[in-house]
Amino acid sequence: MNIIIEGAENIDSLPYVDDSVNENEQELINKLISDEMSTFTPPDYLAQLPSFIDIDYNNFQFLENDFKRMEKGENMKEFDIGRYKVEPTTTITKQQVNEKQWNDNLNNARSQLEHQDIRKINLELLQRYGGNSWKLYLSDLEILQKTLKKQLDQKKQQIEEINIQRKLSQEQTYEKIQQHDKKFLELVYKNTEIESACKSIELEIEQLKLKQELQHQQQENGDLNNK
Repeated sequence: MNIIIEGAENIDSLPYVDDSVNENEQELINKLISDEMSTFTPPDYLAQLPSFIDIDYNNFQFLENDFKRMEKGENMKEFDIGRYKVEPTTTITKQQVNEKQWNDNLNNARSQLEHQDIRKINLELLQRYGGNSWKLYLSDLEILQKTLKKQLDQKKQQIEEINIQRKLSQEQTYEKIQQHDKKFLELVYKNTEIESACKSIELEIEQLKLKQELQHQQQENGDLNNK
């Protein structure tokens, strides 16, 4: 989901040609980011993301019990491996002998024997067909690995081409920026010269006006004396 901030604007940057920022500029950048984040609508921009999915403990009762155990800081109970053991009859004393125990031990021994038979069959199948199966599996993995590597190389090549285009574009843009900066400085300098010339002309005009007024006053005074 794309997070869209109201009033946000895309800011162009030229990372390939931009100069590194100093500490003062970095502080200003951080302040601008903080000011911008304070205007987010909504303020909690994570609110629009999907909420956490509650677990239905009715279908996963073991999870509820396990979470409660972890909340209490209790360790997990050890697995009961008693059913995997076959107690020899020689360890059972006469006082311990009863029909239920004998039946339990007998059933457990049968289960263990069946389990060992199944393991033996699996080992025989693995010995007979496992080699070819693994070779076929590894062959499929190699094909998959080559396919993924080819896709990865293509993506890397695309990224490299994009970065080259970005760099060339930014360098061209940087040249234009330098030209505009140079032209701007030239115009500023020219405007400064024009402004200085205008002030000089204004000052000269004021001096001429003052001189003309003085001449006019002297002429009037001379006319009065002649009368």
